[in-house]
Amino acid sequence: MSVIHINSNCFCIGLVRLALQLCLALLVMTLLLSLSPIDPISAYFDGNALAVFGDRKEQLIQQLGLDQTLIERVLTFGKALLNGELGYSLHYQQAVSDIIWQRSQHSIYLMGWAALLSLILGYSIGLVLGISPNNPFSKMMSQLALVMNSLPSFWIGLLLISLFAIKLSWMPAGGIAPIGVSSDELNVREQATYFILPLMTLCLSLIAPIILHTKEKVIEVNNSQHVHYARIHGLSTFSIIRFHLIRNTIVPALVIQLAGFSELLSGSVIVETVFNFPGIGQTLVKAGLSGDTPLLFGITLCSALFVFTGNAIASLLSRQLSLSTSL
Repeated sequence: MSVIHINSNCFCIGLVRLALQLCLALLVMTLLLSLSPIDPISAYFDGNALAVFGDRKEQLIQQLGLDQTLIERVLTFGKALLNGELGYSLHYQQAVSDIIWQRSQHSIYLMGWAALLSLILGYSIGLVLGISPNNPFSKMMSQLALVMNSLPSFWIGLLLISLFAIKLSWMPAGGIAPIGVSSDELNVREQATYFILPLMTLCLSLIAPIILHTKEKVIEVNNSQHVHYARIHGLSTFSIIRFHLIRNTIVPALVIQLAGFSELLSGSVIVETVFNFPGIGQTLVKAGLSGDTPLLFGITLCSALFVFTGNAIASLLSRQLSLSTSL
């Protein structure tokens, strides 16, 4: 009963923290928009400030709701949120919820596969490096992981584009389909070629922390007393890896991945921008550049919920891990 009571208290505290974080995120976004020099009318016409003028411009300003102050736009978004909606996009002239649903599907595939592959590859490499940490290959790979951890994802993406798309011509440089062709007209294999480079870029930007953390955790468990005891009593190396190393290191690696949902989301935004990938990250950038307040607030809200969910699960797993360790 005490465990259930503690979990319920943690859940309530988490909800309060989520509400405060959402309010803070919207407050910061409002402040940034108030300081932004972007002209939404110019952005509406793709940077052509002379496309409309005079009475037509005033009419368009009223139609898009740009005659409202920023506070009024925030209150409008809050009213829509209370009604279970996210408002109406000024730039796309479409419901924000519909835009997020349409644009997030490609991003979900990209982030999901990137998180899964980086976890599997990062954990496997870290496990191998941690078993024999003094091996020259292990030291070299550890140094390479440190270098990868310091490289920005946009630089990795540009490097992959220059190598595989421009020099070797093995992969498309960006987009989700050829120019003038809808992605729905492509089969799975043809669509997969457009995912490979963005997926590689996002994986390489996420894999290094998992490798380094898993290596240190494997070394710690491998040098523990119970592993020494099992080794003295003739337990094979394979059995030690299976019953001791993997069992005690897989959950911390998963916690690291879940706690890094913010890096996963921000990395996806950068990757989608570099590769002109039509996902929620690119839509967020366009919303910011066009001053589309409802769309910007809606994506920010969903992004905050996404990051909070990952952090909450990571916190729960970490708490359960600490309880099992103490027992």
